[in-house]
Amino acid sequence: MALGFRCGKKIAFLVSAAMAFTPGQLMAQADEGAEQTGGLGIIVVTAQKREEQIQDVPIAISAFDEDAIQRLNSRDIRDLTGQIPNFTLSEVSIGPGLTQVSIRGVNSQDPERSFDPAVGTFIDGVYLGTSAFNLLDTFDLERLEVLRGPQGTLFGRNTTGGAINAFRRKPTGELGFRAQVTVGNNDRLDLNGEVNLPQFGNIASIMFRGQRQKDDGIYANTAGGSRGARDRWSVGAALRLESPGVADITITVDHAEDQSDLTPYVPRGVNAPTPLPIAIVPDVIAGLPVPGATVSAAFGPDLFCLIQQVCDNPANPVSSSTDAHFMDASLDAVTFNGDFVLSDELDLTTIVGWRKSNESVFIDFDGSNQTVFNVVRNQQFYQYSGEIRVASNFDGPVQFVAGAFHFFSDYSLQQAIKLDLANVGVPVPYGILFVNGAGDEDDFQSRSTALFAQVDWEITDQLKVTLGGRLTWDKKTVFTQFKDAPLPPTAAYQVTDGVPAGRPTSSSGGATEDWFEFTPRIMVTYEPAPDLLFYGSFTRGYNAGGFSARAGNVADVTTPFDPEFINSYEIGGKLDLLDRNLRINFAGFWNDYSNKQEEAIQPGPPPTFTSTTVRNVAAARIRGVEVEISALPIPELRFDFSAGYLDAEYTNYPGFLGSGQFQSAPAQPAGTLIPVDLSTLELRRTPDFTGSASATYTADLGFGELSVNAQARYVGEQFVEIFNSHRGLMDDSFIVDASMSLNFGGPDNNRYRITVFGENLNNEVQNSSFTNSVVDFGTVTPPRRYGVEFGFDF
Repeated sequence: MALGFRCGKKIAFLVSAAMAFTPGQLMAQADEGAEQTGGLGIIVVTAQKREEQIQDVPIAISAFDEDAIQRLNSRDIRDLTGQIPNFTLSEVSIGPGLTQVSIRGVNSQDPERSFDPAVGTFIDGVYLGTSAFNLLDTFDLERLEVLRGPQGTLFGRNTTGGAINAFRRKPTGELGFRAQVTVGNNDRLDLNGEVNLPQFGNIASIMFRGQRQKDDGIYANTAGGSRGARDRWSVGAALRLESPGVADITITVDHAEDQSDLTPYVPRGVNAPTPLPIAIVPDVIAGLPVPGATVSAAFGPDLFCLIQQVCDNPANPVSSSTDAHFMDASLDAVTFNGDFVLSDELDLTTIVGWRKSNESVFIDFDGSNQTVFNVVRNQQFYQYSGEIRVASNFDGPVQFVAGAFHFFSDYSLQQAIKLDLANVGVPVPYGILFVNGAGDEDDFQSRSTALFAQVDWEITDQLKVTLGGRLTWDKKTVFTQFKDAPLPPTAAYQVTDGVPAGRPTSSSGGATEDWFEFTPRIMVTYEPAPDLLFYGSFTRGYNAGGFSARAGNVADVTTPFDPEFINSYEIGGKLDLLDRNLRINFAGFWNDYSNKQEEAIQPGPPPTFTSTTVRNVAAARIRGVEVEISALPIPELRFDFSAGYLDAEYTNYPGFLGSGQFQSAPAQPAGTLIPVDLSTLELRRTPDFTGSASATYTADLGFGELSVNAQARYVGEQFVEIFNSHRGLMDDSFIVDASMSLNFGGPDNNRYRITVFGENLNNEVQNSSFTNSVVDFGTVTPPRRYGVEFGFDF
């Protein structure tokens, strides 16, 4: 009965969501425009590992072609936040292009590379095994697909939230030059170029591309100047071998370097305990407070802010950083994409990727003009992956895609800190004694092998059933070493000196674990008319298990956590109406999260007495609805609207608080753990509402084409930190962007382009992260940016 009741609730919720977005008399309208191919146009996507029109794919997808990407007027994909229902993306300030992506409330546990992202990012079909270098540039993108909901059958593990599927332009085989120069505030100067050479030998084409992004920093700094300056460049080449009807092969080589500032941290300490919305469990067990003790959940005061009088910063503080806060990173990558025609009925696709990155990252965590807590992180990451699959093209009612996938990565970290001992209670003034060079060294390896298949059976011309499944074998290995400080506490060590050599090892250990999982998909698609599609699906996805690199001792680092799972139920529809001048796509979903990987506070050895690690300690329910509408009331005017609603809650999350997260009278001994019910917390990065509205007007001037675009994006308030501290609350934001472009020259008036643009014109600045640590720190979102872009296409 209980199971039936729960399933009934899910079905009722999804059906009511569908009815809310289904207009009447759709059949007749769709039939009138069934043969029309103009209107809003068609975007071809590969969400099911084969080329299909987006309106024919029974998955919630937001897709952007080159024109839509160009309207972003953005260096990277950050500005997708708010444009896509239930989608947020922010940059993380501990590495190159490191992102925190959340789709439908599902997001990465931690940007540390020992953790797997919950939203998979793919470039030209290659899975990126880390969150670094995945803040994708927009200049060279031909198409961008954002798939919402678990994609475990065809895209594999670590896509429980969804997938970002990006494709770059291929060589054209015709002589051509494309360039873009952008100048803007904060001395921004971006240079982007692409050169295509003529095809030779009737088969081979080559393209070269390069990019350079530079500015003086967009974040104010009270200690002088600004922080967050960009300084990065990349070059690449692609060779395409094409024989129509036989094979189409593209080999791409890329090199990128990034010597940018990191997004600056700002102090977020408090001078008094701040309450947390956590229920204390009244049971008293061994090692817990004596009966009669008064205990409340609260972050304690921050020593640094008390002594330096920088407590209780306003909601959007600024940095006063003076120490090193930058990176020196490089990336090399090779990608092989091959499409082969095996017969009139079978196509073979192979994708092979190799990526290697090296980083030295210097971080000023305290964000002040004092040297309080600085870190250097040297990281090396290497991965290779291969996928081979066969797709059918039969005349009959049954089609399939099936294949195999293998992935391997190797990651190493060497970390050292400089920490002022006054900040951990040593009774000396600031600037006298330091921990100089202590840290850890970690090595991780990850292997994953999978077999997958999906079969589509058209039972009738209107009804199709899809069955899919994926078998995955995962294996992970970790070896960790904790290092003592090798330098005297008064030595003039700076983290820019690097990781000290010869650090003594205080403890070390290693472990290996493996898992096997099956992730199925069942889907029913109903097309009552050519421009109407309705679907319902069940999909199971999972995030891989692993080891927690941020744990405070060898035992916790080498104790594995298991995979987490999402069972996703979804219904939706895709409607092209009024001769395809009106498009309405909608979806309703219900996700059951089990074995959820979350922070767990556990007993630890002195001197910390507690250790925060990751364990499978929670369960959650996330449900919501989404709608995307595009309209062409007249050929020159286009409106786009999107909205997403999330209702997310923990259904189970027992835990403990350590001394840094509770206050007690009388005070409890060091290392005491207080049992708590954490299910009262809100899930991180789950805003109730996201939405956008934009209008684009295009006018033919005879000598050229004028295009004006205005857009507003809204993201509701959300917590960005696990314990829901008010300092980790990101208020709701309403951001306005606008641009005006003039295209002229050449036979199609597209040879030259001048664009004037502004992003975040209302200068909305919000908290974007918060961490309660040795010092309390956070980051803020980018302020207003504006500029002029000059484009050339010959």
